[in-house]
Amino acid sequence: MKFQKLNILLLVGIVSLTSLAEVADAWPLRRRNSTNRYSGGSVRVAPKADADSSGYRSLRAYYSYELASGENVAFADRIRVFLRVQDANVLETKEPLVAEVKITDLSDHESTQVKYIPVKITEQMQGEEKLAVFDVTNQGEQAPIVQPAKVYRMYVNLHRKGKEYGADTALGRVPTPYYVATSGETQLDRARQHVAMRTFREFYYKERGWRTGERYPMDCHAFYLWATGNCTVGAYNGRANLGRLFGGRTPYRNGGNIPQIAQEASIHGDYVRIPGHTFMLLAYDAKLGQVWTMEANFNSTIEVAMRPTGSGWQVGHLAVEHIRDDLFQVASESASTTTTSQVSVEERNPGSS
Repeated sequence: MKFQKLNILLLVGIVSLTSLAEVADAWPLRRRNSTNRYSGGSVRVAPKADADSSGYRSLRAYYSYELASGENVAFADRIRVFLRVQDANVLETKEPLVAEVKITDLSDHESTQVKYIPVKITEQMQGEEKLAVFDVTNQGEQAPIVQPAKVYRMYVNLHRKGKEYGADTALGRVPTPYYVATSGETQLDRARQHVAMRTFREFYYKERGWRTGERYPMDCHAFYLWATGNCTVGAYNGRANLGRLFGGRTPYRNGGNIPQIAQEASIHGDYVRIPGHTFMLLAYDAKLGQVWTMEANFNSTIEVAMRPTGSGWQVGHLAVEHIRDDLFQVASESASTTTTSQVSVEERNPGSS
């Protein structure tokens, strides 16, 4: 019996050591695969919440990208935010509502500012849900917060109106950051805003676990073709033709040129190809030496990420000749037939996500 017990103990010890060795090998293997798949330097997913409001209750309030993506609200100097509010505490409050907005220009992380903005409840939607609207503007600011052809991230908390704002006035936080792009004077500026808002909507829907009704495979390359397919020349069946865009007068650029490109023009909507992966640029932060990116098939979902630039990258920089002349004529005609009551079923009924 003693020999049997000893054998059993030895066997358990061998199995345990083997298991530990497998675990030790597994982590480097997964990390190697991740590095190979998303090569071109370390990559990290952008934060999903603001640490300063982490103690606030998560509200049943959701951003409406359907309404925010309309050409009639594609402003260059302000940002209109639409919130579909289902939260009883918010809807039943007797005091006026105020949005605490922490806004960051993605091209300059040091630009972060906090603004307190009155919120207007505009109309009843479905059931107990109401639509709330507020504008982030430059009114009264020495330096403009909102500028043309830029990409911003916002964290939003809702408060009862007060002389000062904090935990005592807070009703809660709107879950998930809000990404938005401003428009500009040129056709290219407007097209970039259109592309960015299209992908932000997809990112947000994935975060909330909703369906959008869009038809594209969860593939990084296919996602970019879909994102730019309805606004670029040479597209077929709603998918961009990269050879038509970056195979002629505007060839691919080297990733090492991104700082110079971003200094001269906007880069949101631009294409990047690295070994085994592709993604879309959002902004370049020179102080960090990193780009913000929109990436599909990132662990089987869509993510906003941050990366240091790589000299081995191939960059397709969008130019005015890439944009359809009739893009916004078609968009305007579509917008004229769209009303609040036509918001998709999935967006109007998100449940308790």
